Order: sequence, then C-alpha cells, then structure tokens
Amino acid sequence: MSDLIPFPALKLLYPIREPNYTRDRPLQVLALGLGRTGTDSLQLALTELGYSDVYHGWKVGGSESAACPQWTRLSRAKFSHRNQDLSFLNREEFDKVLGHSAAVTDLPCAAFGPELLRAYPDAKVILNRRDDVDVWYESQRKTIDTIWTDWRSILRACFERECFWVWRLVVWNPRALYEWDFQKNGKTGYAKHYDELEAECRSQGREWLDWRVQDGWEPLCEFLEKPIPDHPFPNENAMGGYAQKRVQLHIQRMQRADRNIAIAGVVATASLVAAVSWYVDGHATLKEQVRWLYQQGDAVLQRLR
Repeated sequence: MSDLIPFPALKLLYPIREPNYTRDRPLQVLALGLGRTGTDSLQLALTELGYSDVYHGWKVGGSESAACPQWTRLSRAKFSHRNQDLSFLNREEFDKVLGHSAAVTDLPCAAFGPELLRAYPDAKVILNRRDDVDVWYESQRKTIDTIWTDWRSILRACFERECFWVWRLVVWNPRALYEWDFQKNGKTGYAKHYDELEAECRSQGREWLDWRVQDGWEPLCEFLEKPIPDHPFPNENAMGGYAQKRVQLHIQRMQRADRNIAIAGVVATASLVAAVSWYVDGHATLKEQVRWLYQQGDAVLQRLR
C-alpha cells in the first residue's frame, strides 16, 4: 500500500537523517548468499581476515537503521510494479549506504546480487548457501518470515520512525524477493537467486567461491588469499538465538514505540470522553435519559445487596 504513497510524504511522516557515504575504500568481497546461510558467521570471519565494516543485515536493524530509506528506494526501484527504475540501481546509489564497507554479506545486499556484481566488477564473489534447501526454508520461515506478519511489529511501525523504516525495508526487500509470499515461493526463490548469480558471474567471466559454513576457514582463506587462523571458525546466529538478538537490537526503539502507543491511547480516550461529555451537555433530553439509566442501574445494585 505504501507504494501508492509518494516517498517524500513518507519521509515527512517519519523523518530520519540518512547517511550519504562516498566510497572511501575498495569494496573487495561480495558474499551474496541469502539470509540463514551462515551470513553472521561469515561477517565475523571476514572482519577477522581484515575487511573493515563488513555490511550485514543486523547493521541495518541496529546501528545503521538510518540507511533504511535508501535501501527501501533501491528495493522499490527493483521490485515495484508501479515505480520500477532499474537505472537507479547503480554504483553511486549503492555507495550512499555501502561506501564505508570493504565487504558485504546477508540481506539487504543479497537481494541486489546481479546489480552489485555489475557495479563492483573487481570484488571477489562468494556464494554462501546450504545444501539442504528444506532446512534453510524452515530456518527462514521461523525467523525472518515472521516479521512481516507480526502485528506488534506492524503496530509499532506506525508509532516510531526507526521501527517504520526497518519494517518498510523488511517488506520491500526479503518479502519482495520471494514475490510477496515466502510460504509459496521460498524454495523456488532460493534456487532462482543462485541461478541468476551464477549466470551473471559466467557472463562476466568471473570466478566465484561456492561456500557452506561447515567448510570453515580453509577454502575461504585460499580464495581470498589470506592466512588461515589457528582457531575454530565462528559459529554465530543459530536459529534459537535469532529472536534474542533481534530484541537486543530493537529494544530501545520498541520501548519508544510502546510509549508512543500508550500516549496515543490516553489522548484518544481523553478526547472521546470530552466529546461525549460535550454532546451530553448539549442535549438535555439525552442527559436525562442517561441519568435515568444510572438510577435504574443503582436501584438494581441496591436490590442485589
């Protein structure tokens, strides 16, 4: 529905100061696998290997939520039927949110895999994935897929600007990626995603690394030409920890939203009471009827005693 609302109007309703980066370092690694394919562990590993400011979906939901409007513009430019503008998906626009990052992984970046491959032709490409699509599907369904059907998230998005933009991005990025119905299109969307990336890499004559989280350090370091660390590969963001991490990231804005909801409820109740009082005071006959009803109710209570 918000596709019908002009974007400047949304910014007016939910103002937020956006970042406007320019590229200050090369983008060296594009890890373009979908969420729930070891992206959190991969972010930690790439950071340890020396890549600065590795971009991950948790950043958008946390410290860099102000980037959500630009990611939403990019998502609408790719997925909207009314406002599609593929020319907007260029390096300059991506740099506004990625200019400080030497590597990317996870959504929202993964949703723009082919576009990022064209925008950054010198970056090394990792296609992180799972072998068992059914396991991936269940992991996605029980985590990310719950956000856009959670009525509390939807309600909070109406009453707090950061909640609004994070929720809009979730709707316009992962949800649109699966043609608005993950339950129906999740598995075919998974296969399509990797098929498109492989086809784009082949068309560019570009090498990529197929990688699973259980592969660990060795193939990753060999591909990136980095020394292999002498400790176990990071193991982060198991399904059981997803909800807890989400709450930790969002707790302050959720509290602000709940406070705003409570204030709105008090104001609405007070306004209703004032309106009813004004109406009753202005209609003597109705006032007498209300008084009579009170008297009858009091009489019934007296008999019950």
